[in-house]
Amino acid sequence: MANTAIDIPFYVSKDGSPLSGAAAEMNFESLRMIGGTDKSGSAPAISEIGGGWYKFSAAYGSAPFDGGDLVGVIDADKNESNKLANAERYIPVEVRLDFYALMRNVYKMSQDKLTGDMEIKNSGGGTILILDITDGDSEVVREPTWN
Repeated sequence: MANTAIDIPFYVSKDGSPLSGAAAEMNFESLRMIGGTDKSGSAPAISEIGGGWYKFSAAYGSAPFDGGDLVGVIDADKNESNKLANAERYIPVEVRLDFYALMRNVYKMSQDKLTGDMEIKNSGGGTILILDITDGDSEVVREPTWN
């Protein structure tokens, strides 16, 4: 089972007012893993939520979120059609594995008493993320897994 995609929202304004209908004008100027590996070639699509809000989705274990945390910059006016100032045009974003951990505050989580494995579930009971546990001589390690 693959991990469920998480939505990463961001806001875009023009002269302080919400910018609407501009998803086609947006793309990733850059997208890299924390270690520097370029992931721009597998950057996710951007869609509009409404009222100046946009989003992209990523699932741990699927490109580009397949090797660790990501940082990037979205160009919200790639063709300069919206005439955005640079401060509104370039939007820094990040995608972190601990975003799944934040879901523990609002979603159900279960832990197997025998293995220690954890599953974070959405409100419908579907698994979002599996954390397998490995108990060694000197440490306990939790690793996110997917099938």
